Amino acid sequence: MDQLIIPLNSPILIVEDDPDDQDILKSVCSEIGIEDHLLFFNNGNKVFEYLKRTTQKPLLIICDINMPLMDGLELLEHINNDHFLKRKSIPFIFFSTAASPAQVRRAYELTVQGFFLKENSFEELKKTMHLILRYWLKCRHPNAVSSIIY
Repeated sequence: MDQLIIPLNSPILIVEDDPDDQDILKSVCSEIGIEDHLLFFNNGNKVFEYLKRTTQKPLLIICDINMPLMDGLELLEHINNDHFLKRKSIPFIFFSTAASPAQVRRAYELTVQGFFLKENSFEELKKTMHLILRYWLKCRHPNAVSSIIY
């Protein structure tokens, strides 16, 4: 796998309520060399509050869909309804162990940029995470090219 270079001040936000899944994702990201760029949140409320106050420009939000307090769909809807956060144009993808067809439809109605299921094997999970990150590091989108300071 090629080396991933994450821009300074561009954390990758991972919203995952399961501590075991957080540990697995940390290990995957460690193996692809980006563990220093991760910020973990265990529910949508916490990441929403972080997004409202941070001056950083997150590279990407990787979010589980099924969580207590505020699930991933609610989080995405809150971001879309907040003019300040929507203007940040932070790419948002779902990365979940399971999803119903209704959840996938709703996610795309809310303009999610991707929906992935977590792989069963560590190596496949690593390949998928690398692919996702590589894509967003190459992609030109408002958050990546904007000189606006938030």
